[in-house]
Amino acid sequence: MKVLCLGEVLIDMLSQGAAPKEGNIPAMKPFQPYAGGAPANVAVGVAQLGGESAMVSKVGNDTFGAFLTEMLNHYNVNTDHVWRCDKGNTALAFVNLDADGERSFDFYVDNAAHKHINEDDLATVNCDESSILHFCSGSIAGPELIPGTEYILEKAKQANMMVCLDINYRPAFWDDTANAPGRIDEVAKKVTVLKASKEELAELYGEENAKEKVQQWLDSGVKVVLVTDGGEPIQYITREFSGTLASPKMDVKDTTAAGDSFIGGFLYYLTTQAANTTEFNAWVESFENVSAATEFAIRCGAFTVTQYGAFSALPTQTDIAQ
Repeated sequence: MKVLCLGEVLIDMLSQGAAPKEGNIPAMKPFQPYAGGAPANVAVGVAQLGGESAMVSKVGNDTFGAFLTEMLNHYNVNTDHVWRCDKGNTALAFVNLDADGERSFDFYVDNAAHKHINEDDLATVNCDESSILHFCSGSIAGPELIPGTEYILEKAKQANMMVCLDINYRPAFWDDTANAPGRIDEVAKKVTVLKASKEELAELYGEENAKEKVQQWLDSGVKVVLVTDGGEPIQYITREFSGTLASPKMDVKDTTAAGDSFIGGFLYYLTTQAANTTEFNAWVESFENVSAATEFAIRCGAFTVTQYGAFSALPTQTDIAQ
């Protein structure tokens, strides 16, 4: 199966070391540009493992946009649906790392190019049941993004296409964070595979309501929900069964793309097990199948936290084997 990743591809400006000091002159840490963006990380993650992936996005008609397209091509991600845009600039994310590799973000996404993806663009994207559509909640974070996302979700439904949502909640992306719980809940009921972190579920719906919310999604037709919790054990939940797998303790350098590596690994594993949606629906009924896919995904995420950056931190089969 092929994985189509919809949404932002952007520049991660990653902080490097300590700020240089020249006497008493104030200074900031230097920032190194890396190719990134959560959906793009997943596309690269699938391709790095040997799968087939494509990016569906827009970048600015600028130096950053040209660099990102070049990087996606370098990692064997299909860029036939990465359009250049004169109306907006390529998005930037400044990522500051603390001593434990944990991140804080400053996003520069006002009038970002990916916000100009429209229905005419998406009409050219082929949807069928031998492909998986993957997206994040950033694709419903503002009113200009919603029509295109709703359009391709309906197109996927008509084609019996699998859909994966990684909530990947970034408040700075949203026009109004008060809209996030309702919008995310609405689209979550339309997907096949859903990934969320324990922290996101608590922030959006309250820790005391998280279990009930997951059950509502499963009752609406979601086949499997994956709940991550940093370095703590990861849950996989279906209507028939659930399980928990521990994450290995790693020498954490940078958690920037860890969640994307995890879901990219999970989706890649699915593409090796099922040729279409019908086969997946039978595959996902097995506890052993879902457990094996989750274990593989955990190994992908565990490798990624030992590396800096996003694209460059995503594992190959050789990295996983070692």
